[in-house]
Amino acid sequence: MEQIIGVLLAAAFGAVFGSYATLFAYRLPRGESCFGRYFGQKSRCPQCNTIIRTRDLVPLINWLFTLGKCSKCRAKIPLTHLFIEFATTALFVLFYLKFSFSQEFVLYALISTGVVILLACDFTHKNFPQPVLIFILMISLAARVLHDGNVIDVIFSAAIGVIFSAIFYQVFYKKTSGIFVNESQSLDYTKFILISSVQFDLQSFFFYFFAVMLILTIILILKVPNKKNRDNFGYSLLVPFLWAMLFCPLFT
Repeated sequence: MEQIIGVLLAAAFGAVFGSYATLFAYRLPRGESCFGRYFGQKSRCPQCNTIIRTRDLVPLINWLFTLGKCSKCRAKIPLTHLFIEFATTALFVLFYLKFSFSQEFVLYALISTGVVILLACDFTHKNFPQPVLIFILMISLAARVLHDGNVIDVIFSAAIGVIFSAIFYQVFYKKTSGIFVNESQSLDYTKFILISSVQFDLQSFFFYFFAVMLILTIILILKVPNKKNRDNFGYSLLVPFLWAMLFCPLFT
């Protein structure tokens, strides 16, 4: 019974964070304020500009009543909003089952929320918002310092990360025809590789880096991207990152 209550609480926290993550994923790429209803511009329907009522912002449950449409003009709400709320909720539950309510749960839940925002932004705008990358880096850095008790290991991991990030950049941007949309997207992915080196210990990072390189190599072979069909490939970095967080965690 205690675990069931814990799962429900974790799901509730995840849904709430997912609701705010949706706001960040929508506004950050557009350069809009992300301070929400109380300190900035209130949420509005992009079609009819109607202010969205608080009762219509209840995560997940609202979709059951509105069927993913604006209550005023019935314009469709992007499915990315539902994906963010559902993914964040699911990740919170998974991290609760692994760590219970603990310091580890808080850190990994925050990082995973940032990763879900990156997934959504990469899908809609083909970029990683810099504030989210910085947020993930700061939380990952805090997690490593708290775990290792010193910054020497973190500095060493970051140094290794610089080397492997450079390899990634050279292989998938400089040495190919450029499978990414532009150099900015390539740099976003390269920065995330570097952040990953801070998040994971060396063994987990090497495993993660190999998985990313393998996935992108397969994509390159099968899809043969060119200037006409360049796409977002953030999932090839972010999904393995989430997998490694769950199955190769820093805290063991």
